[in-house]
Amino acid sequence: MGRLFWKLFLILWLAQISTVFGVGTVFWLRHRMESAAVVEQQHPMDTVVLDMAAAVLRREGVAGLRAHLQDMSPGARRHLLVLDDQQHELLGRALPVPERLGPRPMREVTLGGSAHYRLLLLPPGPPGGGPEHGPGEPSPFPMLPILGALLASLLFGAILARHLSKPIRLMSEAFQSVARGDMDVHLASDLGSRRDELADLGRDFDGLAQRLKQLITGQRRLFHDVSHELRSPLARLNAAVDLARQQPEKLEEWLDRIERESGRMDALVGEILALARLDAEASQHPPECLPVDALLEELITDAQFEAEANGTRIVLLQEDRAEVMAQPELLSRALENVVRNAIHHTRKGGPVSLAVVRGSGEVTISVSDCGPGVPEQELKTIFEPFFRSEQNAQPGGYGLGLAMAQRIVEAHHGRIRAANLPQGGLQVSITLPLV
Repeated sequence: MGRLFWKLFLILWLAQISTVFGVGTVFWLRHRMESAAVVEQQHPMDTVVLDMAAAVLRREGVAGLRAHLQDMSPGARRHLLVLDDQQHELLGRALPVPERLGPRPMREVTLGGSAHYRLLLLPPGPPGGGPEHGPGEPSPFPMLPILGALLASLLFGAILARHLSKPIRLMSEAFQSVARGDMDVHLASDLGSRRDELADLGRDFDGLAQRLKQLITGQRRLFHDVSHELRSPLARLNAAVDLARQQPEKLEEWLDRIERESGRMDALVGEILALARLDAEASQHPPECLPVDALLEELITDAQFEAEANGTRIVLLQEDRAEVMAQPELLSRALENVVRNAIHHTRKGGPVSLAVVRGSGEVTISVSDCGPGVPEQELKTIFEPFFRSEQNAQPGGYGLGLAMAQRIVEAHHGRIRAANLPQGGLQVSITLPLV
């Protein structure tokens, strides 16, 4: 058990102990007050009881009165005391404290001219914690209920303290696991079937850990892919430099080669930097309400020039009106990357089709080409950085366009999917939530 458990346990138990003793004290004071009131008051039958006892003593003597007292029930017998001249009680019972007894009704009886007896009637309750309690009568201070309440509070205090401290202890262990680099934490399952704020916090932490794992894994993969992509042009640069030294007469040819490779490296570094800046740009520019048709109008105008250069055209099949919350620059870049990818892979003369279909609470922007498509096993991997299909015969490109599009779409709480068309070609669909 941790320190938090013992702190919570002691605080809860002390609070319950204080409550128990407070309630017990209130009942005890109330009992004292009721007992004092009973002592001061006299019942109308007190005189009758004393007269009857005095008559029995005069008629039957001490032995007769003792026999009558012994025949009485213990609860009724203890209220009547018979004292002789030496202050000895007739049945040998202990006498109450005179100061706490107060003024009580009594009778004095003289037998044979010399034996004097005093009959004293006690109140029905114990006078100020008097001699003894009759059978079945409660104690002035309820010790047994208080002990039971203390034991119950001890048990429930421990259960409640453990219920509150366990999820915090599990969270501490999860934080330490993440700090060590182990992102495979399952705090929600460890918390069991809890349905409170701590369980919600555990599920949020699991989501955070999984997101961190994805980011770290993506970063490591990106570093690996960047080093792999940079190795080829660097190797060709070194080879061109060596050949230029060995063949000075072809210096111009090798300089052209070096210029092309350095241009490719510059383009690669530019795409990598653009991919790395996506998160920063997403946080710097707040989203705004954006009509999809206005965004596509500018996009189609720009893409038409590149499509004509490749012997194709842009066709808008359907355009439902819709508005989304988006950052215009980023969303335009994502759509541009998807459209350019379709232009580069469609067959010569085949169109690139666009469609905007509004659904229930979302809008889908589809971009279709007439190219060879993608093998089914590669449909999910085409959005990974530096991925290039084996069927891709088009030169250039580093496989970062669709990866950037996916990150932008996911930053807008949307999703992007790729599917092969039955008639041939690839369709990339971007689905975004409506305003």
